[in-house]
Amino acid sequence: MHIKKITLHRFKQFKSANIDLQSGLSLVVGGNNSGKSSILQALATWQFCKTLLEIEKGREGWLASTKTKSKTGIGMGIVDFTPLQIPSLNHLWTNLKSNKEKEPDGYTLKIGVHWELDSGIDRHLEIGLSLANDRLFVKTTSSNIQLNEILDGKNPKSGNVPMVGYLPPFAGITDREGKLTPAMRERLIGQGLSGGVIRNVLFELHEANKKERARVGGGRRIKDADLKTLRETDAWEVLVKTIQSTFATDLKVIPFNERYHSYLRVECVKGLLTKAGFKKHPNYNSRDIMVEGSGFLQWLSVYALALSPGVDVILLDEPDAHLNATLQKELVSALSTMAGLGKKQVLLATHSPELIRSYDHDRILAVSAQSAKYLNEAAGKVKVLSGIGTMHTPTLHSLMENKRLLILEAPSDERFLKLVAKQAGFEWPKNIVPWYWTGKPAERQQLYLQLLKEIPELKAISIRDRDDEPDSTVGNDLIDKSFVSRQVGFAAMKWRRRHIENYLLCTATIARAANRPEQEVIDFFATEHSLALPADPTPSNVVSALKDAHGKEIFISGVSIKSKFNISRDQVAQLMKEGEVAEDMLTFFKALKILAA
Repeated sequence: MHIKKITLHRFKQFKSANIDLQSGLSLVVGGNNSGKSSILQALATWQFCKTLLEIEKGREGWLASTKTKSKTGIGMGIVDFTPLQIPSLNHLWTNLKSNKEKEPDGYTLKIGVHWELDSGIDRHLEIGLSLANDRLFVKTTSSNIQLNEILDGKNPKSGNVPMVGYLPPFAGITDREGKLTPAMRERLIGQGLSGGVIRNVLFELHEANKKERARVGGGRRIKDADLKTLRETDAWEVLVKTIQSTFATDLKVIPFNERYHSYLRVECVKGLLTKAGFKKHPNYNSRDIMVEGSGFLQWLSVYALALSPGVDVILLDEPDAHLNATLQKELVSALSTMAGLGKKQVLLATHSPELIRSYDHDRILAVSAQSAKYLNEAAGKVKVLSGIGTMHTPTLHSLMENKRLLILEAPSDERFLKLVAKQAGFEWPKNIVPWYWTGKPAERQQLYLQLLKEIPELKAISIRDRDDEPDSTVGNDLIDKSFVSRQVGFAAMKWRRRHIENYLLCTATIARAANRPEQEVIDFFATEHSLALPADPTPSNVVSALKDAHGKEIFISGVSIKSKFNISRDQVAQLMKEGEVAEDMLTFFKALKILAA
């Protein structure tokens, strides 16, 4: 079961919002104070209120009957509100204003959750909150849940209403955790105290694994095929194998006897995972999980909650905060697998560039301007990575790996350059990542500096057309004199000719591509463009007529090379001979080789 949509009315940043959600694992991303954590907190608050209604009124409290509506809400003080850490209860409301505005009742904050039953029927439960005299009141304000879906006689039925578990940025586990009943565990999770049930969850997973092994083996050795299936599907087996391979640590659950023991004990054993299995280090004494590092405890808490059979929806607020980049990726990969294995829905709020770059764009929920939507394309939607203002694309991922950037004006520029490079015998470096940006040099440098914050050791070349700028603003080295950059890793370059297409204006090359006599090409330029191309168009300081020609228009606009000879810029570039490649191009290729080194 997964939540299909949540509706928010005056909850924190969201004065009015409808947010669609997907099944499986979603990354929730956005800038600081954009509202990504608020989405998780809204669901955690909904779960807390749902649990409170059940405790005080039974599951009938979730119904929207006339009898239920006539009852007053359940009141509490801030000390009883456990899912979130807030300085005062009015911090739940947009702009801290909890007074009635246009609401028909006194419940001015509303959180609605919509889901689908196995039968395909849509269900929803909206819970309203009201604040009066520093006391919070909670009540069901809208619901289409049916009594027979949640109760069998007087006994609760499970599986028809989502159970949400929330882990804040770091949900520290307790050093003494007693054995809890399933009902008490659900209550604590529902109240936002997931960190207090981790040992219980591990204990239950371990016990379930023992029973399953006994069932599969029937008192005998488990068959290899059955053992393989068990290790791939059983929650405890998956958890242990992941912990062993990631942290070189095994989990040891100490048997619990309620006649002698007051607290559950789970210990860690260090060792090495081999093909034969996990082998602990000689003379290593196991120790309680509390003594492990914060990264391990965060990982363990996340996994334990994700594998808990009683939780349908898992909310993780920056679980990567205590993990390095490699562990972050492994965490998301493992959670994706677990989400599919246990049919869980996971919402993971993160600031991590590593996770954002490596995850599928259509699984990223982008939060901004009091709204949240999944990306519908790989480029152009999510503003992340510390204000870069660019989007999650394969380009960013490649940049992180290669740390070499080439800023061009358009994809066609890259095509021309690669084609000419091949004709010049220059091997285009594989570690150069193109970025298309039409901005001025100062804007390009700012882009580089923003990327540099996230990608240390990044180096870049910016190359652009001279356009209408004076010829004196660029020399033989192609360095842009109109913009002086003092950034060591950034070079601002500019073509000496007006457009990059000017370097394709070579009589012999065009005649070859068009399969026409050179004289016909010469006549075309003279008649249609009043231009005499030099016999040798390769020098950097070529005649001004060729430098300043409108090469782009000559190729594609009006009476153009395309209309006259039915050839494209790419076809001309492909048939250029090595001796026809301009000196400026060779200068650029040398700079590119240095960049790639």
